[in-house]
Amino acid sequence: MDFILILLFVTSVYLVFDYLGPREIRLKSTTAFGMSCLMARDLMIQEYDDAGNLWATRGMTLYRLPKNGRNFIRMAHVNVGFSFFWLFNFSLFRKLTNKPECMEMTISSAGDICIFAAGHMMFGNTSSKRFRKTMKLPHFGPGKGRGILSNGLLRVNEETLFLGEYFRNVERSNVKLFISRNSGRSWEIAREFQSGSIRHIHALFRDPYKDKIWICTGDEDNESGIGWSSDEFRTVNFIGQGSQVWRTCHLAFSEDSVYWGTDTGSADHSGIYRWSRMQQRIDRLAKVDGAVLSGTRLAQGTIVMGTDREGFLNEKDDKTRLLLIQAQDKIKHIEGGTWNHKKHGLRFGFAKLRFQRNQGYDTLAISILNQKEIHDASLILVSEDEINRKACG
Repeated sequence: MDFILILLFVTSVYLVFDYLGPREIRLKSTTAFGMSCLMARDLMIQEYDDAGNLWATRGMTLYRLPKNGRNFIRMAHVNVGFSFFWLFNFSLFRKLTNKPECMEMTISSAGDICIFAAGHMMFGNTSSKRFRKTMKLPHFGPGKGRGILSNGLLRVNEETLFLGEYFRNVERSNVKLFISRNSGRSWEIAREFQSGSIRHIHALFRDPYKDKIWICTGDEDNESGIGWSSDEFRTVNFIGQGSQVWRTCHLAFSEDSVYWGTDTGSADHSGIYRWSRMQQRIDRLAKVDGAVLSGTRLAQGTIVMGTDREGFLNEKDDKTRLLLIQAQDKIKHIEGGTWNHKKHGLRFGFAKLRFQRNQGYDTLAISILNQKEIHDASLILVSEDEINRKACG
């Protein structure tokens, strides 16, 4: 009996600790994909804030890495209520289901935090560390979909945010693009794409060089497009639609061009593309093996993209890769990890390289998902110089 009581006590203490998350998560020097880097376990990368701090999530807990710091510090725990999704507070459940991506978040310079978790938009602040639900997304959960993708939540400035619906949408119903003008305290519909026009919204981006907000949609040929708006999406100007060439989940920007990698299984169309702002012309810079889900531009101008593995016919092997676009649009490859749980079932998932949302930083942050060589949901930080060294080595 004493042993059982001790076991129950120890288990309870562990579950409380796991629920809240450790107070600090230390970065350790290591090597990943042949590059020297810093690594921390069980963290999903989110974004840099305006002060250069890096934010990540562990289950339903928020962490911040101070600029030039070596420890992620626990900032707040998000109470999503008692439901099935409450179980994602626990690392064992996340591991058993192979689903470490539980939240999406963005933060203003004033500390206002907007979160998507368990099918709800939530608002809070770093000072109070309490969060309230502000909107329930209608298309979320088993049989419906994820609600949004990681690049589907965009902060334009201190007050203005956009949110794009991402769900399975087998029926091809209307898809909503939401706007908040008060940092996420409330939401309204900015635009509603009519039934059959798109399947869902993949990504939203602020153009760092122009006063434009960009949108990426998918999935079928007629549903795929890349466009921009300068009037809060009352109008959308598509630079291209109607084929898998325009199907993507990210954009990377330079002063004279927009770059992306395709999210498609079509060998005829998959690749890395560049659209010239001046000439308004598209060029395919390279063919790609599989889909490209993440991409960003680093401080010195290197554009980095990450391929996933999900079972597309154009995948030649089980390896993820980093793709680098350097000066004169030269493209280099860095081999990543090997797809782990690829058999359909409870633990099935894509092998992914998830990047920070921001552009223009000198460090690439990657959360590594479902790959054999590295502990699942490990977060690595690798400098732009190290990435270029590896690519040229």
